[in-house]
Amino acid sequence: MGTRTFTAEELHVLGAPLDLSRQTVAADFHVLNGREAERRRCVFADQDAYWAVDYDRPFTERQGVVDHGWGTTVEATEVVPVRIPTRAWVPVGAGVEADPAVDVWIVEVLHSAGRFRFSYRDDEYDLAQDRLRERRERHPDAEVRLVRMTTTYTVVEVDGRPGKAPS
Repeated sequence: MGTRTFTAEELHVLGAPLDLSRQTVAADFHVLNGREAERRRCVFADQDAYWAVDYDRPFTERQGVVDHGWGTTVEATEVVPVRIPTRAWVPVGAGVEADPAVDVWIVEVLHSAGRFRFSYRDDEYDLAQDRLRERRERHPDAEVRLVRMTTTYTVVEVDGRPGKAPS
């Protein structure tokens, strides 16, 4: 894990955390709440890398957070973006998914050419398990695997307005 020590002044020159340009900032998000301030994480680009620093933002102007809770130097961690599955909570009936996810079960057999070949495709898990047993009996020396393919249908645009879910 790469780290880099910035001075508070260097971060201020870059505009971190509050005045970053659109070309520099990658993300800024809530981490946790403290007694007098919330802890936030700012991700920004500098020298062909992305760096993350945590900072404190007071809940009110009168609370005593000085210079984002930093000292004279700030330890930044080099970060990369990754895609992760997430769970969101929406009101009942919000209709975010156009259709529920669809699972299809596929039985594949590794053939002598070194490639898996599609053998069966079933919508029901129990039927796929039966087919898996059949393939293993028929090809006892070959690798046989059961694969779940999931397809989701999610609304990403309604009437040309990105991010607006249907009502």
